[in-house]
Amino acid sequence: MERKIITDAHTLKHFCSKLAPEFSLDTETTSLDWYTQELVGFSLCDGRQACYVSLPHAFNDQRRKELVEVLDFYVGEAECVIMHNAPFDMAMLYKHGIRFDNIFDTMTAWHLIDENLPSKSLKYLARTILNVPPEKIKEYDKVDDTNLAKFSEYALNDAIWTYQLYKRALVEIDQQNLGRLVWDIEMPFQHVLTQLRINGAAVDRQLAKEELVRVRHLYYQLEDEMYKELGNTKSNWYFTITPRSRKVVLNQHINFNSSDQMIPIIESLGIKITETTKKGNKSVGKAFKERIVGTHPFLDKWIKYGKCAKLLSSFLEPFEKFIDGDERIRSDFHNAVTSSGRLSCSDPNVEQLPQNNDVCNIRNLYVASPGNTLIVADYSSQELRILAEETNDAALKKAFREGQDLHAITAESCGVSRTGAKRINFGISYGKSPFGFAQDFRCSIKEAEEFLEKFFTKYPSVLTRMDSVKVKLNKDGWVCNISGRRRRFPDYNKKSKWQKMRCFRQAFNFLIQSFAADMVKIAASRVITNPVLRVVNLVHDEIVTECPVNYVDQGVAWVKECMENAVKLSLDIPADICVVDRYGSVEK
Repeated sequence: MERKIITDAHTLKHFCSKLAPEFSLDTETTSLDWYTQELVGFSLCDGRQACYVSLPHAFNDQRRKELVEVLDFYVGEAECVIMHNAPFDMAMLYKHGIRFDNIFDTMTAWHLIDENLPSKSLKYLARTILNVPPEKIKEYDKVDDTNLAKFSEYALNDAIWTYQLYKRALVEIDQQNLGRLVWDIEMPFQHVLTQLRINGAAVDRQLAKEELVRVRHLYYQLEDEMYKELGNTKSNWYFTITPRSRKVVLNQHINFNSSDQMIPIIESLGIKITETTKKGNKSVGKAFKERIVGTHPFLDKWIKYGKCAKLLSSFLEPFEKFIDGDERIRSDFHNAVTSSGRLSCSDPNVEQLPQNNDVCNIRNLYVASPGNTLIVADYSSQELRILAEETNDAALKKAFREGQDLHAITAESCGVSRTGAKRINFGISYGKSPFGFAQDFRCSIKEAEEFLEKFFTKYPSVLTRMDSVKVKLNKDGWVCNISGRRRRFPDYNKKSKWQKMRCFRQAFNFLIQSFAADMVKIAASRVITNPVLRVVNLVHDEIVTECPVNYVDQGVAWVKECMENAVKLSLDIPADICVVDRYGSVEK
């Protein structure tokens, strides 16, 4: 393949004039942070030729501008611009006024082809899919201006491998019938991810500082109160014994965030710990905490203390460093991590913004910028409506079409409270087992099986669909949702009985949760086509949009239309819309 290093606009024009309609693009930047990063080079490849265009700081502004203008013209003319982690490159080029629509993201594509790949990084895929020898794969923490020839080889390879992965991906997409999912859902959604990277979300820096002081004070206050509850003081000493060596260790303080230290303390209060980890060890995690609320003053303080610790470590203490110079936070959204198609998020993880937290409403730190308001939208009973669609259960569909209270119907059919009915309805969509329900209801497995039998008598097609999922797993080792998204379980038939049960629960939940995620992706991709609105956050299945105050009525109507017409099903899935100035003001 012909390789070139280009440093002037005339040579770049000549190179691009010979480019095929489909070509790959990779940018080189000064950092990974969008707000501060600068473009220092880019690579192009169409399978026959490749070039690296260097844009060092030594170039004057006019020379850099001419090179970028050439790129702008040709990406606009392209039938398809191929990138690996497209939102990163598109957001970078946005700073230079470059916009283009026809794209393909190889990172997302290979995640759809095999979500079980341990990594979807370009270097990993080059090694495992393209069989590139490890010694030819180089890594650079930053652009090396001192050795252009050596660095350009690295940059050129990125574009070449991206193009080659694209060609391989097209074959797999066709063979696995993933075309609709790729071209109609995931590739348009790359533009949403790009907008999230560019827009960020406005935050209240002053409130964050105040909440940090208040929650930190509460944290230490609760710690003091817990010592008093135990009849202890911080100056007391206590013994622990390490399990393997039986070595006695003398400790002065209790670490209330340590499960190993908390388990004997909790049991000394007469509280039985029946919850276990996957390895069978005692667990004092979420399920245990939900069960023991209100059973002992010390435990209530301990639960609240844990919330304080989480808020401090995950949000309030590092909050300041996440804020960019424009007073906005730009979380990193990851589209090639979860097997369900949902986004994951980091720095900070807005997916973990706690709701109904009695310590601090952290969502109040996210606000509308001056002159704007927030439109927060999600679907009403989305997962249960998808359950009805997926199972084609006549009774479920009838309840939704007639506007009946589904939880009340289940409560009457199963002989449980309305709260218990909600646990059953949602638990079924999560693929929960009788054992899981027995823990929820604090009853025997036999009793749990009895009310599940009543549920399936009321909604027989749900059980039929569950059985068909088991058959599909036994036959093919994978399942497929309404959009065509697959969830694969390698070596399914070699797994133990318990492993197969776990796979089934994941598979059935996947059918519901993954299509819910696909619906949100389709809706968000339509929302951003309105240039007046800015999508600033996607939190679980909520779309958070910033809208000018004088455009609220039109904005709400547009978001609602985009969401409710995202997919065509036999059941309508209405959208719930809230208009607020602070994200934490949304009422559930």
